[in-house]
Amino acid sequence: MNQTLLALANTSQTYRKMLNLYWSTILLTVILEFAIQRLHFQVSPADILPSLIWQAFLLALLTGGVDLLYRYRNVQSDWLLIMMGILYASSIIVMNPTIGIVPAIFIFPILTSVLAFNRKRIAGVFFLVLVSFALLYALSSPLRHTMQPMHMIGILFLYTGTTVIALAITSSGIELLNNLKHATEAKQELLVKNIIMDTLSKIDALTDVYNHKTFHEYLEKLIEQNELNELSLQLAILDIDNFKRINDTYGHWVGDIVLMRVASIIKETVTPHDFVARYGGEEFAVIFTEKTLDEAHRLSELIRQRLFVTMHPELNSKSVTISIGLQEYAKGKGKEALFKGADASLYAAKRTGKNKTVIHSFPQDVMPSISPGFVPKKAAE
Repeated sequence: MNQTLLALANTSQTYRKMLNLYWSTILLTVILEFAIQRLHFQVSPADILPSLIWQAFLLALLTGGVDLLYRYRNVQSDWLLIMMGILYASSIIVMNPTIGIVPAIFIFPILTSVLAFNRKRIAGVFFLVLVSFALLYALSSPLRHTMQPMHMIGILFLYTGTTVIALAITSSGIELLNNLKHATEAKQELLVKNIIMDTLSKIDALTDVYNHKTFHEYLEKLIEQNELNELSLQLAILDIDNFKRINDTYGHWVGDIVLMRVASIIKETVTPHDFVARYGGEEFAVIFTEKTLDEAHRLSELIRQRLFVTMHPELNSKSVTISIGLQEYAKGKGKEALFKGADASLYAAKRTGKNKTVIHSFPQDVMPSISPGFVPKKAAE
């Protein structure tokens, strides 16, 4: 059975409504039977009321038991509802055996079985209805006297026709829900593909950080926030020292490994509020947000130091170094000035010996700090 239909058939809301319908049917049955007996058969209230009260009591007892199971045991069984329908119909037939059309009430449990959205269930209910009607016919002589051959044929035709309609409704419902399920799955698949494509368009395939285009889009938005809300903003441009020599000496595949490892260390070092991108070639860019210049400088130095002590097996266990240019955004200066300052700082770091962080705001270079007694292995040249 389709799982979506199963969930639909077993929803608490549907089950609660069916139980409410059964409670309403008790009252409606008593009123209609009383009216029929009074108007059609001229039976006095004293003669009919005791049997009606007894019938209502038994039906209420049955419905109350199912309702309690639902309320306190969370039991939701379509078979319980179906059997209740058969018992309801049987009680009405027993109370009114001389009315030829009354056995038609057995279509009620057949229609109730549609809620199960299960063809076998509907066929099973049809069989139970036939058995129930046969038992009532055999046990009730007034019913046998009332049911003429034409009545029998009509009733059986009604049961069969109702069952065929129930099966058709179920088949149409299953087909509709299957089509809806497939359409939903196709839509979800397309959504996932779009998300993946959007992500791929923003991420550098080699290093798994943001690419050049996304970096500029993000930086422009952050500058707008800085202008509106005075969001603190620093830009660091990081360049791997002597990267061309690494490629020429060890091969481009080793260069790719180094790029991936450098990107990974940068991502691990910055905070979730920062933005890391591969700016191009061996250059990376980090946008620091919600930090002071000193905090941005501390993180930049931490990145540089972690790379300085990371040994690469592909480089004969040597390390690589990076030079960093750091610039804080000044309100009203724009993106071009920010880049010029960071780029100038990077150039100063390269020109004055590499493997250092230079802040554009200060004329002097900020040299790397190494713990006393620590002697790192020689960096890859």
